[in-house]
Amino acid sequence: MMMHALWKKICGMVMGLAGLVLMVLLMVPVDSQAMPSFARQTGMNCNSCHIGTDNVPNFTRTGRIFAMRGYTRTEVREKLRAEGDTIEDMPQYGGDYLALNWNDYFSARFISSLVAQSETAAGVKSAVTSRPLGRMAMFYTGPITDWVGLWTEIGYLGNNQLNSVTTGRTGPTGLNLFGYDEYRLSTGMDLAPGTFIGMSLGNELPNVVSQWVFPAGLPSQWNNGQGGTGRFKEIAAYSFHGLFDDRYWAQIGFVTGMDNISWSDGSNVYTAWGYNLFRETRNDMWFVLETYHGKDMPTQMTSIRDSYICPGTCPAGVTDSTLSISNNRGGGVVLNAPFVRIKNFTSYKLRWESSVADRGSHSWIASAVYHPMKENLVGGGSVERDLFGVYLRYFYKRTYGFQAQWQTQLKYDFTNAAGLTRGVYTRPAMSVTGLWNPAMNFSVNFNYNPRVQNRVFEDQRNLYTSGTSRSIGIEYNF
Repeated sequence: MMMHALWKKICGMVMGLAGLVLMVLLMVPVDSQAMPSFARQTGMNCNSCHIGTDNVPNFTRTGRIFAMRGYTRTEVREKLRAEGDTIEDMPQYGGDYLALNWNDYFSARFISSLVAQSETAAGVKSAVTSRPLGRMAMFYTGPITDWVGLWTEIGYLGNNQLNSVTTGRTGPTGLNLFGYDEYRLSTGMDLAPGTFIGMSLGNELPNVVSQWVFPAGLPSQWNNGQGGTGRFKEIAAYSFHGLFDDRYWAQIGFVTGMDNISWSDGSNVYTAWGYNLFRETRNDMWFVLETYHGKDMPTQMTSIRDSYICPGTCPAGVTDSTLSISNNRGGGVVLNAPFVRIKNFTSYKLRWESSVADRGSHSWIASAVYHPMKENLVGGGSVERDLFGVYLRYFYKRTYGFQAQWQTQLKYDFTNAAGLTRGVYTRPAMSVTGLWNPAMNFSVNFNYNPRVQNRVFEDQRNLYTSGTSRSIGIEYNF
Protein backbone atom coordinates (compact mmCIF):
# COMPACT_ATOMS: atom_id res chain seq x y z
CA MET A 1 0.00 0.00 0.00
CA MET A 2 2.88 2.36 0.82
CA MET A 3 4.46 1.67 -2.56
CA HIS A 4 1.12 2.26 -4.29
CA ALA A 5 0.66 5.57 -2.51
CA LEU A 6 4.24 6.55 -3.34
CA TRP A 7 3.69 5.69 -7.01
CA LYS A 8 0.50 7.76 -7.14
CA LYS A 9 2.40 10.66 -5.57
CA ILE A 10 5.22 10.34 -8.12
CA CYS A 11 2.72 10.25 -11.01
CA GLY A 12 1.01 13.32 -9.64
CA MET A 13 4.34 15.10 -9.39
CA VAL A 14 5.17 14.15 -13.00
CA MET A 15 1.86 15.53 -14.28
CA GLY A 16 2.29 18.67 -12.19
CA LEU A 17 5.85 19.15 -13.40
CA ALA A 18 4.78 18.68 -17.03
CA GLY A 19 2.08 21.29 -16.57
CA LEU A 20 4.54 23.70 -14.93
CA VAL A 21 7.03 23.23 -17.77
CA LEU A 22 4.32 24.00 -20.31
CA MET A 23 3.27 27.13 -18.41
CA VAL A 24 6.88 28.36 -18.29
CA LEU A 25 7.42 27.61 -21.97
CA LEU A 26 4.28 29.50 -22.90
CA MET A 27 5.84 32.60 -21.38
CA VAL A 28 8.89 32.38 -23.65
CA PRO A 29 8.59 34.15 -27.04
CA VAL A 30 10.14 32.01 -29.78
CA ASP A 31 10.42 32.68 -33.50
CA SER A 32 11.87 29.74 -35.41
CA GLN A 33 11.51 28.02 -38.76
CA ALA A 34 11.55 24.39 -39.82
CA MET A 35 12.62 22.85 -43.10
CA PRO A 36 11.47 19.21 -43.42
CA SER A 37 11.58 17.48 -46.79
CA PHE A 38 8.91 19.34 -48.78
CA ALA A 39 10.13 22.68 -47.43
CA ARG A 40 13.70 21.80 -48.38
CA GLN A 41 12.62 20.79 -51.88
CA THR A 42 10.48 23.83 -52.65
CA GLY A 43 12.27 26.54 -50.69
CA MET A 44 9.01 27.40 -48.87
CA ASN A 45 8.55 27.17 -45.13
CA CYS A 46 6.17 24.69 -43.50
CA ASN A 47 3.50 27.33 -42.85
CA SER A 48 3.06 27.73 -46.61
CA CYS A 49 1.30 24.36 -46.80
CA HIS A 50 0.06 23.65 -43.27
CA ILE A 51 -2.04 25.25 -40.56
CA GLY A 52 -0.33 23.51 -37.67
CA THR A 53 2.37 20.89 -38.14
CA ASP A 54 1.34 18.04 -35.84
CA ASN A 55 0.56 14.52 -37.03
CA VAL A 56 -2.97 15.40 -38.21
CA PRO A 57 -2.31 17.78 -41.11
CA ASN A 58 -4.57 20.67 -42.01
CA PHE A 59 -3.80 22.30 -45.33
CA THR A 60 -3.65 25.79 -46.72
CA ARG A 61 -4.65 26.29 -50.34
CA THR A 62 -0.99 26.04 -51.39
CA GLY A 63 -0.58 22.70 -49.61
CA ARG A 64 -3.77 21.21 -50.99
CA ILE A 65 -2.97 22.10 -54.61
CA PHE A 66 0.58 20.80 -54.11
CA ALA A 67 -0.83 17.42 -52.98
CA MET A 68 -3.43 17.32 -55.77
CA ARG A 69 -0.68 17.97 -58.30
CA GLY A 70 1.30 14.95 -57.03
CA TYR A 71 4.01 16.78 -55.05
CA THR A 72 5.78 17.99 -58.19
CA ARG A 73 6.56 21.66 -58.67
CA THR A 74 9.71 21.74 -60.78
CA GLU A 75 9.34 25.42 -61.56
CA VAL A 76 9.98 25.96 -57.85
CA ARG A 77 12.60 23.30 -57.29
CA GLU A 78 14.52 23.70 -60.58
CA LYS A 79 16.77 20.74 -59.89
CA LEU A 80 15.71 18.28 -62.60
CA ARG A 81 17.08 18.17 -66.14
CA ALA A 82 15.12 17.41 -69.28
CA GLU A 83 16.43 15.62 -72.35
CA GLY A 84 18.47 17.94 -74.55
CA ASP A 85 19.51 20.33 -71.78
CA THR A 86 23.07 21.55 -71.99
CA ILE A 87 24.98 21.22 -68.72
CA GLU A 88 28.62 22.39 -68.57
CA ASP A 89 28.72 22.70 -72.37
CA MET A 90 27.70 19.04 -72.83
CA PRO A 91 24.24 17.93 -74.04
CA GLN A 92 22.36 15.64 -71.64
CA TYR A 93 20.34 12.69 -72.94
CA GLY A 94 18.28 9.83 -71.52
CA GLY A 95 15.05 11.55 -70.59
CA ASP A 96 14.10 13.25 -67.37
CA TYR A 97 16.65 12.57 -64.68
CA LEU A 98 15.93 11.19 -61.23
CA ALA A 99 15.89 13.52 -58.27
CA LEU A 100 17.71 11.56 -55.58
CA ASN A 101 19.10 14.06 -53.11
CA TRP A 102 18.66 12.04 -49.91
CA ASN A 103 18.80 15.03 -47.58
CA ASP A 104 16.02 16.76 -49.47
CA TYR A 105 13.70 13.74 -49.53
CA PHE A 106 14.11 12.08 -46.16
CA SER A 107 12.24 13.35 -43.11
CA ALA A 108 10.97 11.89 -39.86
CA ARG A 109 8.34 12.51 -37.22
CA PHE A 110 8.62 11.70 -33.53
CA ILE A 111 5.60 11.74 -31.25
CA SER A 112 6.16 11.53 -27.49
CA SER A 113 3.49 11.01 -24.86
CA LEU A 114 4.60 12.74 -21.66
CA VAL A 115 1.64 11.61 -19.58
CA ALA A 116 -1.67 9.93 -20.44
CA GLN A 117 -4.59 8.55 -18.44
CA SER A 118 -8.21 7.51 -18.94
CA GLU A 119 -11.18 6.95 -16.65
CA THR A 120 -14.18 4.64 -17.03
CA ALA A 121 -17.81 5.55 -16.36
CA ALA A 122 -17.47 3.83 -12.97
CA GLY A 123 -14.65 6.18 -12.03
CA VAL A 124 -11.89 3.59 -12.38
CA LYS A 125 -8.72 5.31 -13.55
CA SER A 126 -6.12 3.67 -15.71
CA ALA A 127 -2.44 3.76 -14.92
CA VAL A 128 -0.64 7.00 -15.71
CA THR A 129 1.66 6.18 -18.62
CA SER A 130 4.55 7.92 -20.32
CA ARG A 131 5.99 6.84 -23.67
CA PRO A 132 9.00 8.90 -24.79
CA LEU A 133 8.77 7.35 -28.25
CA GLY A 134 5.03 6.93 -28.62
CA ARG A 135 5.33 6.77 -32.37
CA MET A 136 7.94 7.29 -35.04
CA ALA A 137 7.35 7.70 -38.74
CA MET A 138 9.94 8.09 -41.49
CA PHE A 139 9.18 9.53 -44.91
CA TYR A 140 10.78 9.52 -48.33
CA THR A 141 8.74 11.98 -50.33
CA GLY A 142 8.97 14.30 -53.30
CA PRO A 143 9.33 14.36 -57.09
CA ILE A 144 11.06 11.32 -58.62
CA THR A 145 11.14 12.99 -62.03
CA ASP A 146 9.74 16.34 -63.09
CA TRP A 147 6.33 14.73 -63.67
CA VAL A 148 6.15 11.87 -61.10
CA GLY A 149 5.95 12.37 -57.34
CA LEU A 150 6.18 9.90 -54.47
CA TRP A 151 4.66 9.85 -51.00
CA THR A 152 5.84 7.00 -48.82
CA GLU A 153 5.63 6.71 -45.06
CA ILE A 154 8.19 4.08 -44.31
CA GLY A 155 7.05 2.87 -40.92
CA TYR A 156 5.71 3.38 -37.45
CA LEU A 157 7.42 2.36 -34.25
CA GLY A 158 5.64 2.24 -30.92
CA ASN A 159 1.98 2.04 -31.87
CA ASN A 160 2.12 -1.78 -32.34
CA GLN A 161 3.21 -2.60 -28.81
CA LEU A 162 3.39 -6.28 -27.85
CA ASN A 163 1.78 -7.41 -24.60
CA SER A 164 2.93 -10.27 -22.40
CA VAL A 165 0.44 -12.95 -21.32
CA THR A 166 2.83 -14.61 -18.86
CA THR A 167 1.17 -15.18 -15.50
CA GLY A 168 2.22 -12.45 -13.14
CA ARG A 169 3.77 -10.38 -15.94
CA THR A 170 0.79 -9.52 -18.11
CA GLY A 171 0.72 -6.21 -19.90
CA PRO A 172 2.95 -4.03 -22.09
CA THR A 173 6.44 -5.37 -22.69
CA GLY A 174 8.03 -2.35 -24.31
CA LEU A 175 8.60 -4.42 -27.46
CA ASN A 176 7.12 -3.09 -30.67
CA LEU A 177 6.44 -4.09 -34.24
CA PHE A 178 7.98 -1.95 -36.96
CA GLY A 179 5.56 -1.83 -39.87
CA TYR A 180 5.39 -0.36 -43.35
CA ASP A 181 2.51 2.07 -43.73
CA GLU A 182 1.55 4.43 -46.56
CA TYR A 183 2.52 4.58 -50.22
CA ARG A 184 1.32 6.73 -53.13
CA LEU A 185 2.88 7.29 -56.54
CA SER A 186 1.35 10.23 -58.42
CA THR A 187 1.72 12.00 -61.73
CA GLY A 188 0.34 15.28 -63.00
CA MET A 189 0.25 17.12 -66.32
CA ASP A 190 -0.45 20.83 -66.73
CA LEU A 191 -2.93 21.63 -69.51
CA ALA A 192 -3.28 25.37 -68.92
CA PRO A 193 -2.79 27.84 -66.06
CA GLY A 194 -4.89 26.54 -63.17
CA THR A 195 -5.76 23.33 -65.03
CA PHE A 196 -4.07 19.95 -64.71
CA ILE A 197 -4.92 16.25 -64.82
CA GLY A 198 -3.28 13.41 -62.94
CA MET A 199 -3.43 9.86 -61.70
CA SER A 200 -2.08 7.92 -58.73
CA LEU A 201 -1.77 4.43 -57.31
CA GLY A 202 -1.31 3.55 -53.67
CA ASN A 203 -2.58 1.68 -50.64
CA GLU A 204 -4.95 4.30 -49.18
CA LEU A 205 -8.42 5.49 -50.06
CA PRO A 206 -8.37 7.86 -53.09
CA ASN A 207 -9.54 10.76 -50.92
CA VAL A 208 -5.92 11.21 -49.81
CA VAL A 209 -5.11 12.54 -53.31
CA SER A 210 -7.05 15.73 -52.55
CA GLN A 211 -6.56 15.37 -48.76
CA TRP A 212 -10.32 15.19 -48.21
CA VAL A 213 -9.48 12.46 -45.71
CA PHE A 214 -8.59 15.34 -43.37
CA PRO A 215 -9.34 16.88 -40.90
CA ALA A 216 -9.20 13.57 -39.07
CA GLY A 217 -11.63 14.76 -36.39
CA LEU A 218 -14.55 14.73 -38.82
CA PRO A 219 -16.83 11.65 -39.01
CA SER A 220 -15.91 8.88 -41.45
CA GLN A 221 -17.44 5.47 -42.04
CA TRP A 222 -14.79 4.45 -44.58
CA ASN A 223 -11.67 4.22 -42.45
CA ASN A 224 -10.75 0.55 -42.04
CA GLY A 225 -8.10 0.58 -44.78
CA GLN A 226 -4.54 1.85 -44.94
CA GLY A 227 -3.28 5.06 -43.46
CA GLY A 228 -2.73 6.27 -39.92
CA THR A 229 -1.63 4.43 -36.80
CA GLY A 230 -2.12 0.91 -35.55
CA ARG A 231 -2.77 -2.28 -37.53
CA PHE A 232 -4.53 -1.73 -40.82
CA LYS A 233 -5.69 -3.72 -43.80
CA GLU A 234 -3.65 -3.47 -46.97
CA ILE A 235 -5.72 -2.22 -49.93
CA ALA A 236 -4.98 -1.08 -53.49
CA ALA A 237 -6.40 2.11 -54.99
CA TYR A 238 -6.13 3.82 -58.39
CA SER A 239 -7.23 7.42 -58.95
CA PHE A 240 -7.83 9.60 -62.02
CA HIS A 241 -8.40 13.26 -61.28
CA GLY A 242 -8.04 16.84 -62.36
CA LEU A 243 -8.42 20.50 -61.38
CA PHE A 244 -10.02 22.73 -64.01
CA ASP A 245 -9.92 26.54 -64.25
CA ASP A 246 -8.41 26.56 -60.74
CA ARG A 247 -11.95 26.08 -59.45
CA TYR A 248 -13.46 22.66 -60.26
CA TRP A 249 -12.15 19.33 -58.95
CA ALA A 250 -13.22 15.98 -60.42
CA GLN A 251 -12.00 12.54 -59.41
CA ILE A 252 -12.82 8.86 -59.79
CA GLY A 253 -11.01 6.10 -57.92
CA PHE A 254 -11.12 2.31 -57.99
CA VAL A 255 -10.40 0.36 -54.80
CA THR A 256 -9.92 -3.37 -54.25
CA GLY A 257 -12.07 -3.05 -51.16
CA MET A 258 -11.64 -2.18 -47.51
CA ASP A 259 -11.03 -5.76 -46.38
CA ASN A 260 -8.20 -7.05 -48.62
CA ILE A 261 -6.20 -6.48 -51.83
CA SER A 262 -8.26 -8.86 -53.98
CA TRP A 263 -10.33 -7.59 -56.91
CA SER A 264 -12.00 -11.01 -57.21
CA ASP A 265 -14.38 -10.79 -54.25
CA GLY A 266 -15.77 -7.35 -55.06
CA SER A 267 -14.42 -3.82 -55.37
CA ASN A 268 -15.42 -0.24 -54.64
CA VAL A 269 -15.67 3.04 -56.55
CA TYR A 270 -14.94 6.50 -55.14
CA THR A 271 -15.84 9.84 -56.75
CA ALA A 272 -15.34 13.45 -55.69
CA TRP A 273 -16.71 16.67 -57.13
CA GLY A 274 -15.44 19.95 -55.68
CA TYR A 275 -16.03 23.66 -56.20
CA ASN A 276 -13.57 26.28 -54.97
CA LEU A 277 -15.26 29.59 -54.19
CA PHE A 278 -12.47 32.09 -53.46
CA ARG A 279 -9.29 30.61 -55.00
CA GLU A 280 -7.14 32.83 -52.82
CA THR A 281 -3.87 31.73 -51.25
CA ARG A 282 -4.79 33.10 -47.81
CA ASN A 283 -8.54 32.50 -47.97
CA ASP A 284 -9.72 29.27 -49.59
CA MET A 285 -13.20 27.72 -49.46
CA TRP A 286 -14.36 24.38 -50.89
CA PHE A 287 -17.76 22.75 -51.34
CA VAL A 288 -17.36 19.03 -52.06
CA LEU A 289 -19.54 15.99 -52.78
CA GLU A 290 -17.84 12.62 -52.28
CA THR A 291 -19.43 9.22 -53.02
CA TYR A 292 -18.27 5.70 -52.21
CA HIS A 293 -20.06 2.48 -53.13
CA GLY A 294 -19.25 -1.14 -53.81
CA LYS A 295 -19.25 -4.68 -52.45
CA ASP A 296 -16.20 -5.00 -50.20
CA MET A 297 -16.52 -3.44 -46.78
CA PRO A 298 -16.40 -4.92 -43.25
CA THR A 299 -19.57 -4.29 -41.28
CA GLN A 300 -19.76 -1.72 -38.49
CA MET A 301 -22.25 -3.85 -36.58
CA THR A 302 -20.41 -7.07 -35.76
CA SER A 303 -16.89 -7.43 -34.44
CA ILE A 304 -14.79 -9.43 -36.92
CA ARG A 305 -11.26 -10.43 -35.91
CA ASP A 306 -8.39 -11.68 -38.05
CA SER A 307 -5.90 -13.25 -35.67
CA TYR A 308 -2.34 -14.21 -36.53
CA ILE A 309 -1.85 -16.66 -33.62
CA CYS A 310 -5.28 -18.03 -32.62
CA PRO A 311 -7.30 -19.93 -35.29
CA GLY A 312 -10.39 -19.67 -33.09
CA THR A 313 -10.91 -18.55 -29.51
CA CYS A 314 -7.54 -18.03 -27.87
CA PRO A 315 -6.71 -20.52 -25.09
CA ALA A 316 -6.69 -19.41 -21.46
CA GLY A 317 -3.82 -17.06 -20.70
CA VAL A 318 -3.27 -16.09 -24.34
CA THR A 319 -4.38 -12.85 -26.00
CA ASP A 320 -3.94 -11.74 -29.59
CA SER A 321 -4.79 -8.08 -29.02
CA THR A 322 -1.54 -6.92 -30.61
CA LEU A 323 -1.37 -9.74 -33.15
CA SER A 324 -4.81 -9.37 -34.70
CA ILE A 325 -6.94 -6.76 -36.44
CA SER A 326 -10.65 -6.06 -35.95
CA ASN A 327 -13.04 -3.94 -37.96
CA ASN A 328 -13.48 -0.59 -36.29
CA ARG A 329 -15.12 1.66 -38.87
CA GLY A 330 -16.73 4.83 -37.63
CA GLY A 331 -15.68 4.35 -34.02
CA GLY A 332 -16.38 0.71 -33.21
CA VAL A 333 -19.04 -1.98 -33.39
CA VAL A 334 -22.39 -2.36 -31.62
CA LEU A 335 -22.45 -4.33 -28.38
CA ASN A 336 -24.34 -7.66 -28.68
CA ALA A 337 -25.04 -7.11 -32.38
CA PRO A 338 -25.83 -10.26 -34.41
CA PHE A 339 -23.28 -11.49 -36.94
CA VAL A 340 -23.89 -9.85 -40.32
CA ARG A 341 -22.01 -9.47 -43.61
CA ILE A 342 -22.34 -6.67 -46.17
CA LYS A 343 -23.71 -7.52 -49.61
CA ASN A 344 -23.19 -4.01 -51.00
CA PHE A 345 -23.16 -0.44 -49.73
CA THR A 346 -23.73 3.15 -50.85
CA SER A 347 -22.60 6.34 -49.13
CA TYR A 348 -21.68 9.95 -49.68
CA LYS A 349 -20.25 12.99 -47.90
CA LEU A 350 -21.27 16.62 -48.25
CA ARG A 351 -18.33 18.75 -47.14
CA TRP A 352 -17.69 22.44 -46.52
CA GLU A 353 -14.20 23.62 -45.69
CA SER A 354 -12.63 27.05 -45.17
CA SER A 355 -8.90 27.60 -44.61
CA VAL A 356 -7.56 31.03 -43.73
CA ALA A 357 -3.80 31.53 -43.50
CA ASP A 358 -2.23 34.53 -41.81
CA ARG A 359 -5.19 36.89 -41.89
CA GLY A 360 -3.31 39.34 -39.70
CA SER A 361 -2.33 37.33 -36.62
CA HIS A 362 -5.01 34.71 -37.20
CA SER A 363 -5.01 31.38 -39.05
CA TRP A 364 -7.67 28.71 -38.96
CA ILE A 365 -9.38 25.87 -40.73
CA ALA A 366 -13.08 25.16 -40.23
CA SER A 367 -15.00 22.28 -41.73
CA ALA A 368 -18.35 20.50 -41.55
CA VAL A 369 -19.41 17.12 -42.98
CA TYR A 370 -22.76 15.38 -43.41
CA HIS A 371 -22.13 11.66 -44.02
CA PRO A 372 -24.94 9.08 -44.63
CA MET A 373 -24.31 5.41 -45.44
CA LYS A 374 -26.47 2.36 -46.13
CA GLU A 375 -25.24 -1.23 -45.94
CA ASN A 376 -27.38 -3.95 -47.51
CA LEU A 377 -26.73 -7.27 -45.77
CA VAL A 378 -26.27 -10.79 -47.03
CA GLY A 379 -29.52 -12.69 -46.42
CA GLY A 380 -31.60 -9.50 -46.16
CA GLY A 381 -31.78 -6.50 -43.90
CA SER A 382 -29.71 -3.34 -43.77
CA VAL A 383 -27.74 -0.93 -41.61
CA GLU A 384 -28.40 2.80 -42.09
CA ARG A 385 -26.29 5.42 -40.36
CA ASP A 386 -26.18 9.22 -40.86
CA LEU A 387 -23.39 11.26 -39.22
CA PHE A 388 -22.79 14.98 -38.90
CA GLY A 389 -19.65 16.64 -37.56
CA VAL A 390 -17.88 19.99 -37.28
CA TYR A 391 -14.22 20.84 -36.74
CA LEU A 392 -12.19 23.95 -35.95
CA ARG A 393 -8.45 24.51 -35.60
CA TYR A 394 -7.31 28.05 -34.76
CA PHE A 395 -3.85 29.60 -34.28
CA TYR A 396 -2.82 33.03 -33.04
CA LYS A 397 0.45 34.15 -34.63
CA ARG A 398 0.91 30.54 -35.77
CA THR A 399 2.00 29.72 -32.23
CA TYR A 400 -0.87 29.47 -29.75
CA GLY A 401 -4.00 27.61 -30.69
CA PHE A 402 -6.64 25.01 -30.06
CA GLN A 403 -8.51 22.31 -31.93
CA ALA A 404 -12.10 21.26 -31.24
CA GLN A 405 -14.28 18.63 -32.90
CA TRP A 406 -17.84 17.44 -32.37
CA GLN A 407 -19.95 14.84 -34.12
CA THR A 408 -23.28 13.15 -33.67
CA GLN A 409 -25.31 10.47 -35.38
CA LEU A 410 -28.62 11.64 -36.81
CA LYS A 411 -29.70 8.09 -37.59
CA TYR A 412 -28.41 4.62 -36.78
CA ASP A 413 -30.81 1.73 -37.51
CA PHE A 414 -30.33 -1.99 -37.93
CA THR A 415 -33.09 -3.83 -39.82
CA ASN A 416 -32.98 -7.62 -39.86
CA ALA A 417 -34.16 -9.94 -42.65
CA ALA A 418 -37.63 -10.12 -41.11
CA GLY A 419 -38.02 -6.33 -41.29
CA LEU A 420 -37.62 -5.66 -37.54
CA THR A 421 -35.74 -2.39 -36.91
CA ARG A 422 -33.61 -1.65 -33.83
CA GLY A 423 -32.06 1.75 -33.22
CA VAL A 424 -28.50 2.12 -31.97
CA TYR A 425 -27.73 4.44 -29.05
CA THR A 426 -24.63 6.52 -28.48
CA ARG A 427 -24.14 10.14 -27.47
CA PRO A 428 -22.39 12.94 -29.39
CA ALA A 429 -18.60 12.63 -29.40
CA MET A 430 -16.25 15.53 -28.86
CA SER A 431 -12.68 16.40 -27.95
CA VAL A 432 -10.56 19.50 -27.34
CA THR A 433 -6.82 19.92 -27.85
CA GLY A 434 -4.67 22.82 -26.72
CA LEU A 435 -1.77 23.56 -29.10
CA TRP A 436 1.51 25.40 -28.75
CA ASN A 437 3.94 25.55 -31.68
CA PRO A 438 7.13 27.39 -30.70
CA ALA A 439 8.59 26.33 -34.05
CA MET A 440 7.08 25.04 -37.26
CA ASN A 441 8.58 21.59 -36.66
CA PHE A 442 7.90 21.33 -32.92
CA SER A 443 4.56 21.26 -31.12
CA VAL A 444 3.17 20.64 -27.65
CA ASN A 445 -0.39 19.42 -27.17
CA PHE A 446 -2.85 18.80 -24.36
CA ASN A 447 -5.70 16.46 -25.35
CA TYR A 448 -8.96 15.99 -23.48
CA ASN A 449 -11.76 13.66 -24.55
CA PRO A 450 -14.74 13.91 -22.17
CA ARG A 451 -16.58 10.96 -23.69
CA VAL A 452 -14.96 7.63 -24.57
CA GLN A 453 -18.02 5.44 -25.11
CA ASN A 454 -19.43 2.25 -26.54
CA ARG A 455 -22.42 1.72 -28.87
CA VAL A 456 -25.48 -0.26 -27.79
CA PHE A 457 -28.99 -0.93 -29.07
CA GLU A 458 -31.71 1.45 -27.87
CA ASP A 459 -33.42 -1.41 -26.04
CA GLN A 460 -30.17 -2.16 -24.15
CA ARG A 461 -29.27 1.31 -22.89
CA ASN A 462 -28.42 -0.18 -19.51
CA LEU A 463 -25.23 -1.54 -21.15
CA TYR A 464 -24.05 1.91 -22.28
CA THR A 465 -20.80 3.13 -20.70
CA SER A 466 -18.81 6.33 -21.05
CA GLY A 467 -15.44 7.47 -19.72
CA THR A 468 -12.79 10.13 -20.30
CA SER A 469 -9.21 10.33 -21.49
CA ARG A 470 -6.49 12.99 -21.36
CA SER A 471 -2.86 13.30 -22.32
CA ILE A 472 0.04 15.70 -22.75
CA GLY A 473 2.40 15.13 -25.65
CA ILE A 474 5.06 16.63 -27.87
CA GLU A 475 5.96 16.17 -31.51
CA TYR A 476 8.89 17.19 -33.63
CA ASN A 477 9.80 16.75 -37.27
CA PHE A 478 12.97 17.10 -39.26
